Amino acid sequence: MTFTKAIAGVLSVLFLIVAVFYRRGIEMEQGRMTAVLNGLLKAEQEASLANQLRVAVGFGSCVDMIGPGLDILGRVGAVPPDQPEHYDSLQNMDELQRIFAYFFRHGAAAE
Repeated sequence: MTFTKAIAGVLSVLFLIVAVFYRRGIEMEQGRMTAVLNGLLKAEQEASLANQLRVAVGFGSCVDMIGPGLDILGRVGAVPPDQPEHYDSLQNMDELQRIFAYFFRHGAAAE
C-alpha cells in the first residue's frame, strides 16, 4: 500500500510539472499571436482607402461526374476520329472527339 501511494505521489508531481511547462508554452504562443494581431491592426489603421471602395465577392462550385466515357460519347453520337489531337480548349464536338481519343490512346485522364 505504501508503494502505491509513493507511485501516486511521484506521478502527481510529474503531472504538475508537465502542466506548468505546458501552460508556459500556451502563454508564449498567445503572446506571439497578440503581437501579430496588434501588428495587423496597426497596418490596417495606416492603410489608406479610396473613397470609392469596391468589393467583389464570388464563389465557384464544381461537380464531377464519373461515368463510362465510351458509353457517354456514344449516346451523344460521337464517332472515333481518324487523327487524335490535343487542344487547350474545346470549341465543338469534333474537338471533343479528337481530344478524348488522344487521352484514351495514352490511357490517361483529362479534365
